[in-house]
Amino acid sequence: MMDRGLEVQTKRGYRWPFSKGLVTESLIRAGLDAEEASALAHAVEASLLMEGRRVVHVEELKGRIANELRRRGFAEVASRFAQQTQSFEEVVVEDEEGTRPFSKGLLVRSLEEVGFSLREAYELAKSVEQRLRAEGISRICGQNLEAVVAEEIERRYGPQASARYRERLRFMGSVFVAEPEGEPRVPFSKGVLAQSVMSAGLSPERAYRIAREVERALSESGRKVITRDQLRDIVYQRLVEEAGEEIARRYLLLRMARRLDRPLHILIGGVTGVGKSALASALAWRLGITRLISSDSVREILRSTVPKDLLPTLHVSTFEAWRVLAWGDEDEKPTPDRVLRGFLDQVSRVAVGLRAIQARSAREATSMVMEGVHVLPHQLDHPDQDSVIQVPMIVVLTDEEVHRSRFLLRERETGKKRSRARYLRHFQEIRWIQDYLLEIAEAAGIPIIPGESHDKAVEKGLEVLVERLANVPPLREVLE
Repeated sequence: MMDRGLEVQTKRGYRWPFSKGLVTESLIRAGLDAEEASALAHAVEASLLMEGRRVVHVEELKGRIANELRRRGFAEVASRFAQQTQSFEEVVVEDEEGTRPFSKGLLVRSLEEVGFSLREAYELAKSVEQRLRAEGISRICGQNLEAVVAEEIERRYGPQASARYRERLRFMGSVFVAEPEGEPRVPFSKGVLAQSVMSAGLSPERAYRIAREVERALSESGRKVITRDQLRDIVYQRLVEEAGEEIARRYLLLRMARRLDRPLHILIGGVTGVGKSALASALAWRLGITRLISSDSVREILRSTVPKDLLPTLHVSTFEAWRVLAWGDEDEKPTPDRVLRGFLDQVSRVAVGLRAIQARSAREATSMVMEGVHVLPHQLDHPDQDSVIQVPMIVVLTDEEVHRSRFLLRERETGKKRSRARYLRHFQEIRWIQDYLLEIAEAAGIPIIPGESHDKAVEKGLEVLVERLANVPPLREVLE
């Protein structure tokens, strides 16, 4: 098993990685300013690590934080902190089916079903969670939770919206999915099932139709509880009938992959304008991966911390990085060699941050999708690489006219903030970089994804992922 670092143990015996972010969030809720909260969270983590601790019980952690607050002169904050339920604690919901952790995601989906937009549903769910934690509630019965949600809806949107939510609860199905190894039961969700079916390559329309049919069959059967494996078998048989054996096996493989100890790290490279960001978002959403990293964002963070005169290639676009290198002549014109030297210089700087993110995600056993022109697998080796399932791919556009047209589309989508003229002015340099990416992909056996069609790119990306997973020993038997 991999080293998961410092972990927090809940009252019910579950463990998850210690998070300075959650500690900081709890301290801010108690009234501490952000800078003090961050410093205190860091100090508490450092003291635990210096003691050689691998696991800390949530009650001990709360006590340490409260004591540190008092030691630093924040007695009132310590008192408020002690009265609230912290962000690193579970809020448990109790009903006739047993106990389960409060899930903001499940609440968001139920709110969407009664007409709230995704943004509205998320803000409501966030408000409910903040209220529960601020009031120090760590256990709540299902009926009381529904009342809290209805009150928050009425406060924000009025009594009619609240009544609509309460009415929906009357007809809400009561089928629960039992997880293996004693994990808490969760309500059956048509939306979650549709998303998992889409991960196998079905269109949203077909996926939601199958999810509705499964929901109806479960309701008609009168079952109150179904195991995760039983539900998976029902969906598998339905997919065999609807889409064929290949899609059904792909579904099984991707579902089983979520239970592996090793997380998925999907690395998507490609030059600007080929559709890698759209592919990354589609794969992440279909696979239920919540961590999506853009190498451009990492570059922007580095730009804010490293002065331009120290690393000049970091502060320009990849296709212009060659200009800030010293060439020793006055006639500075782009050539393939110059452009690639500038490009690789910037890649080597950004790769430092990308490797750190990968290593952290590996230690936390967190799946992620990373995309960007800087995502070159041979530049991203890190010490924890063996503890993840790494799936690299490169997106390319061989048709130059299609590639040019993408910049016009981007210009329109961004309100002309990303002008196509700039990209077209450097189009040759961009194509030279793509030629290089193609060359290293072919040499290293990295799958190449044609970017002309988004739907076909997603399908090809899923094929690449399934092929990689098929070689993971615990999953190999699924395809045999």
